[in-house]
Amino acid sequence: MMYLLVFILLLIPVVKYDWMAKTGGEDKWYYLNLVVLILLAGLRYRVGGDTLMYMSMYDGWPTIEELKYFDFEEAEYQPLWYIFVAICKSFSSEFVFFQLVHATIILSIFFYCFRKYSPRYYFTVILIFAIGYYFYFSMEIMREVLCIAIMLLATTWLINRKWLLYYLACVVALYIHYSALLMFLFPIACWLFKKPSWKLQVIFFVAIFFLLNIVNLPKIIVNSLPISGQLSRMILSYMDFEVSVFGILFQVLSFLPIIGTIFVRQRIEIKDEYDFTPIVMASVVIYAFSTSMAGFSRFVNYFVPYIVMYIVNTVYPIIYRKISDISVTYTIMTCVMFVYGFNISYYYLRDMSDIYPSTKYYVIFFPYSSVFDKKVNEHRERFVENYRGVKILF
Repeated sequence: MMYLLVFILLLIPVVKYDWMAKTGGEDKWYYLNLVVLILLAGLRYRVGGDTLMYMSMYDGWPTIEELKYFDFEEAEYQPLWYIFVAICKSFSSEFVFFQLVHATIILSIFFYCFRKYSPRYYFTVILIFAIGYYFYFSMEIMREVLCIAIMLLATTWLINRKWLLYYLACVVALYIHYSALLMFLFPIACWLFKKPSWKLQVIFFVAIFFLLNIVNLPKIIVNSLPISGQLSRMILSYMDFEVSVFGILFQVLSFLPIIGTIFVRQRIEIKDEYDFTPIVMASVVIYAFSTSMAGFSRFVNYFVPYIVMYIVNTVYPIIYRKISDISVTYTIMTCVMFVYGFNISYYYLRDMSDIYPSTKYYVIFFPYSSVFDKKVNEHRERFVENYRGVKILF
C-alpha cells in the first residue's frame, strides 16, 4: 500500500505537466516527490539486501575520533566511505540517521540533474527512475550510487570539457568506490561515439562479443596494468563470474531499447539541448562485456540516468510531433518501450528459488517496513543471508 500511494503521488504531476502541458505549481510537486522518496528510503527498516549487510557492519566502522587510528590500507572499502560514515556518526550513531543523510544527498542530486537535463519532461524521468531503479539505487548499492551522483554532477564539466574539474570529481569518486574507474573513460567514450549511429553500436556489440569468446581479453588487460591488492582481486572475481545463456539473452534485450532509440532519433532528427547520445552509445561496450562476464553489468549503473532521460526525451517529441511515415517510427518506439518495460519487470520478478525456496527478487524491497514499526521480514532475512554467499560484492 505504501508503494502504491507513492506511485500515485509521482504519477499525478506526470499527467498534469508532462502529458497535459499544464503550468503552475511544478515546484511544489517537484519538492513533494523529492521529500517523499527521501523519507521512504531514509526511514526504511531492514529493507534492501546490501542495507542489511551495512547495518551489521555499521557499529564497527570508525567515528571521527577513531579515524586517526584506522588502518585504511587494510580496510575492506575505500577511504572516503569511512570518512562519510564517520561524519554522520558525529551527529548520530543511529543507522537511520545515516540512511536519511545518504538518501538526501543522492536523491537531491538525481532530482536536480533530471530537472536540469530534461527540463520539459523531468516528472516522467522521475517516475521511470522510481519504478525501475529507485529501490536498487537507494537501498542496495549505497556506496556505488554516491559515485553515480558525483558523475551526474560532473556531467556539466564533461560536456564543457573542463577536464581538471571533471577528473578531480573522478578521483573523489574513486576514493568512495573502485567502480568509479569507469568515469575516467567517459571522455574517451564521448569522443569515440560523438556521431550517433545505431549501426556502430551493433558492430561494437558483435565485435566485442566474439572477441571475448576467442581470447581472454580482460585478463590480458588486467595483467598488463600496474594493479594489485584489493582492486586486482575484485576485478579478477568479476571476470571469473560466468554468464548463462539466459544471462546473455537478457544483456541483448537490455541493449535493444538503446539501439531502437538511437535509430528513431536519427530517423526524425530529434535534438536536445543536452545531447547524451555519446554516453548512451558507450553503454554498448559494457553490455557487450556483460555477455561474457556478469560482473560488468554493474557498470551499466553509471549509464542508467542518461539512458532514462534519453528515452523520455525521445518518446514525447514522437507523441506530440507530426511525422511523415509515422508508422515505422511509432512501431519501433513502441517496441523499445515494451522491451524496456519487460527488462525492468524481469529484474524484480526473476525467480531466485535456487537461493531460497519460493522467492522472487523483489522480496529484498517488499514488503516495506519503517523505523516506526520495525517489522522484520524473515523471508527477506533468510534470502539475503543466502544470497550474500553467491553475490558479487563490489
